[in-house]
Amino acid sequence: MARYRTTDVASGQGLFLTVNLKAQLLPGSFEYMLDEIIGTKIDLSAFDAKYKNDATGAGAIPPGVLLKLIFYGYHNSCIGSRKIDTLNKNNIIAKALTGDMDIHWTTIADFISGNKEGVSETFTQVLMYCNELGLIGGETFAVDGLRLPSNASMDKSGTEEQLKKRLERCRKIAERHIARHKRKDAQGINDEETEKRYEKRQKKIRQEIEKLDAFLKQMKKKEGKGGKEIQSNVTDKERAIIHSSKGFIQGYTGIAVSDQKSQVITSAEAFGNTSETEYLGEMRDKNAENLEKAGVKREEGKKPVILGDANYYSEDNFLACQERGVEAVIPDSQEKRRRGPDGTKRYDVDDFKYNEKEDSYECPQGKCLEYKRTTKQGGIEGKVYQASLKDCKGCPEFAKCSWSKKKQSDQVQGKQVRVTKNNAQGCLSREMRKKLETEEYQDKYADRIQIVEPVFANIRNCKGLNRFTLRGKEKVNSQWQLYCMVHNLGKCLNGRNAKKDSA
Repeated sequence: MARYRTTDVASGQGLFLTVNLKAQLLPGSFEYMLDEIIGTKIDLSAFDAKYKNDATGAGAIPPGVLLKLIFYGYHNSCIGSRKIDTLNKNNIIAKALTGDMDIHWTTIADFISGNKEGVSETFTQVLMYCNELGLIGGETFAVDGLRLPSNASMDKSGTEEQLKKRLERCRKIAERHIARHKRKDAQGINDEETEKRYEKRQKKIRQEIEKLDAFLKQMKKKEGKGGKEIQSNVTDKERAIIHSSKGFIQGYTGIAVSDQKSQVITSAEAFGNTSETEYLGEMRDKNAENLEKAGVKREEGKKPVILGDANYYSEDNFLACQERGVEAVIPDSQEKRRRGPDGTKRYDVDDFKYNEKEDSYECPQGKCLEYKRTTKQGGIEGKVYQASLKDCKGCPEFAKCSWSKKKQSDQVQGKQVRVTKNNAQGCLSREMRKKLETEEYQDKYADRIQIVEPVFANIRNCKGLNRFTLRGKEKVNSQWQLYCMVHNLGKCLNGRNAKKDSA
């Protein structure tokens, strides 16, 4: 019978090998590019201010080494600091990037959460490299938000009244737990193991009570747009309860501005808010600042265009963009409803003429809509005007005017029109709605989905960066910018390899 050689691989036998770490970084790969540009293209002096060991103290892990490891970890879907630490211990490429430095997970966590200025400056430096590779057009941008859960429990959320009830419930649980232990103690049932479990349980309850009590003492009520109190969170008071595609989550909205040319993220900021509307002006300012720092030049006299979905539709945003010399192309949330089942345009407030003297509106059929009341919806005040039921029941244009599913004969009230600052005559919002009825602006807006949506698909689904591991806006914002930099570095890799191939 033939005899064959065997090895100890199956039993987990290890090997002692001499490894050339630099040789593990193959030209053309993400890690090869990362190792090169962190060392030669990125100025890391912004991190130096955090270190106080010039004269005494142990040597610190270089910021460049930590950035390489974090970027490589995020690139491979390792979000948590412990996972990145494990990657550094077991992955030969991670070891090559760090020079086989032993880096504890707490060092990684502290670096991510405690270097706001350094991370922000690195974001700009990466943009400069993107511009050097010719990846930024600087003409058309799209803005949108990615809603991600953070390190905060839904169980620790509530209004002031709800949290007070929770505190009282915890105190009663503690009292019952003590009373039950005393009864068992009197009966001689408790042993050493029972005592340990009792102390452990009591410690946990006490910590919960102390945390709730301390939070309630300094708690400031949060009000939503309608003036109703919204829930606060004990572990992270800056997060928000956000409705996402996966239901309601405790988290932050990571807003990004993406350039049309290569889908490079030119501005990134995380906000603990359910609404993105109020942040368009801030994002536009930050975007202009970043492009200037990165040395991006655009055609003289040509207005940059920013595309956004209905979340950013407001008169305030159109005014802010106009003041900044930017053309905003943003539809309102009723755009699709203005089209009937057969595709014909329905009448809306734009088709009604205002009579300032009588404070009334006239419909396309010449009927009067009288002022009825003032309302407030989503924090925006508006006036409601209503036609008579008789006029609407006998109107030949009822199908184009009514958005109701009821038959004309079944109507119980006349046509109502709600007028706010976002649709009043002469406002920029109304002008935008008219523009979006033209083919030119429909084509412009159609570009939005291909500029920004693939960016979020890459970050969340391809890279697996689908949650924030930190608490507090400042720390979460740094992590969001790191996520966006991983995306931009992927674009750098494509641009760099394409440049070499064409050389």
